[in-house]
Amino acid sequence: MSHGLSDQAAAVLGVMADKAPETFAATVRFLPAIAAAHEAGTVPPGATPTDRWGDLYDAAVPGASVIVEWFTGDPQALTITRITWLEAGG
Repeated sequence: MSHGLSDQAAAVLGVMADKAPETFAATVRFLPAIAAAHEAGTVPPGATPTDRWGDLYDAAVPGASVIVEWFTGDPQALTITRITWLEAGG
């Protein structure tokens, strides 16, 4: 199983780590839940499909104003496609 981050997701995490370490930590703790669910052939609780094919999902990070979006179309790969930070300055 391969895992990856888009350039956008990596950039948001970089800024978040500098400006809001607690939010960054909550987000980074949530990412393995997405990977574990994908490896089990499911999605984490609270995830919703964002496309008509059911390959793209998003979910709110518990305890943070962050939404993570990921692509599940390949059963052997997971890509975090977008991270949206909803806090001021994010």
